[in-house]
Amino acid sequence: MENVLVPPHGGKLINRRVTGSEAQKLLEMGQDLPKINLTNRSLADLECIATGIYSPLTGFMNQEDYLNVVRNMRLANGLVWTVPITLPVTEKIAETIDTGSQISLCWDDQVIAIMDVSSKFIPDKKMEAEMVYKTTNSAHPGVNALMQSGNVYLGGDITLIADIPHKNFLNERLTPEQTRSEFKKRGWRTIVAFQTRNPIHRAHEYIQKVALETVDGLFLNPLVGETKSDDIPADIRMEAYKTILEKYYPLERVVLGVYPAAMRYAGPREAVLHAISRQNYGCSHFIVGRDHAGVGKYYGTYDAQKIFDLFEPSELGIQPLKFEHAFFCTVCDQMATAKTCPHSKESHVFLSGTKVRAMLFEGQLPPKEFTRPEVAQVLMNSMKPKEMKSLKGVTVWFTGLSGAGKSTIAKNLSKELEKLGIKYEILDGDIIRQNLTKGLGFSKEDRDENIRRIGFVAGLLTRNNVVVIVAAISPYREIRDEVRQKIGNFVEVYVNAPIEVCEQRDVKGLYKRARAGEIKNFTGIDDPYEPPTNPEVVCHTDQETVEESTKKVLDKLIELGYIGEATPIANLARN
Repeated sequence: MENVLVPPHGGKLINRRVTGSEAQKLLEMGQDLPKINLTNRSLADLECIATGIYSPLTGFMNQEDYLNVVRNMRLANGLVWTVPITLPVTEKIAETIDTGSQISLCWDDQVIAIMDVSSKFIPDKKMEAEMVYKTTNSAHPGVNALMQSGNVYLGGDITLIADIPHKNFLNERLTPEQTRSEFKKRGWRTIVAFQTRNPIHRAHEYIQKVALETVDGLFLNPLVGETKSDDIPADIRMEAYKTILEKYYPLERVVLGVYPAAMRYAGPREAVLHAISRQNYGCSHFIVGRDHAGVGKYYGTYDAQKIFDLFEPSELGIQPLKFEHAFFCTVCDQMATAKTCPHSKESHVFLSGTKVRAMLFEGQLPPKEFTRPEVAQVLMNSMKPKEMKSLKGVTVWFTGLSGAGKSTIAKNLSKELEKLGIKYEILDGDIIRQNLTKGLGFSKEDRDENIRRIGFVAGLLTRNNVVVIVAAISPYREIRDEVRQKIGNFVEVYVNAPIEVCEQRDVKGLYKRARAGEIKNFTGIDDPYEPPTNPEVVCHTDQETVEESTKKVLDKLIELGYIGEATPIANLARN
């Protein structure tokens, strides 16, 4: 029998990549078009659109598709789609772009795609959060990313004209065209896909192998796009996957390929998006386990399974396989679920991520009933017990009035990081103006350019796993948000002190001269300061000591997972 694979979602596998002379022609044209530097998430979405992972999308969603997806979980043509795929930009950038025009999409200021802008609109982000994430709480990582992104969405078809600049997993970055070709080559007709953002443990292994009993092959497809700071880094997860596959799986029945998308933590809705993506890869079945794509307690344990019941089977070409939470039963002496095990919870081996992390910190391997020893060893080897280190690069941006205490806290934070042996760089606004931005004045345009240049340097350092400390008045909210969007890993610290206090501290007499009209465009006097609307940290320097303010910032960096005792081991029991 001919090994015919499941058709792509919508019936056609999209390919928006051009090469050769056509790509060169567009690249030359793109140098003269308005340019937008993509965030990590938008870059991942661009790749998923261009390679057909998000078929039938041919570009970022226009307003009609966006509203239908948010409200009805369908594209405007009625096809099932559950998560909006949009391109957010700031109001300032949006003002320079007209519908019907073309723009260049860039990474590190290099043109990699052309976009035909067919739609420009301001979304109702609160409605989007409520409908897609079931909450407006900014503690939810998906909601936080949504609210911190640009306030204008651009929609339109994209054409990829250059390689996505990947540096890792090059052998595992398979496109849907490649996986479909590989599946056919192996003679597979039915393939089960497994989505994960965590190392494989015994529960994962159990449900994969149960599913593998009924199909031709397994597509292990770990997500390697942007995740929460306390999720396991992708390189460690990949090492764990390869280790367990080599020892415990029939390799001729498994394909390992990475999923480049970013996590949105949208729970049930994201489960459907994950299923559609795997259908486009050529999979016929998709494992949906406990709290798929969940975070915290925003969704019910099995909501991600129930959402598939809202659609007719014919509307999705991939079949969800719904599994209950698996565990090792010491009485049964094997892996089981509540459907197959009659024994009480006291007989079930279940360890929380916190307990596993504590064991690894102490040099103890978790029991083999929870995770394979080889996987536990990979996790342990990635850790440095009892040491603090930078887990991810991050820009810590201190903003506030002149005299509020930004530089003082920033310098004190750098001393604390130095004590911990953490790599950092400090970019002070006054010093930067003497060097990087010398010649710029104090008009709004020059101030914005000053911040944009500081942000560019901070972004480069952040990408290389450095903790970057920036102390700059940066009075305008829009440019701060633009820099945040470009950098991604960004912690905004609002150093809040009443202007009266700032004036009392002003040994240079700048405020006095500004009030006398001797200095023009002075922030807080004749030029506005726009406080952050949702900073990660607020330091009230008129009420707390420098040490107390510094501790606030340091604690927040630890809480968000940017620095810590070791590589975080968290949420190990989730898919």
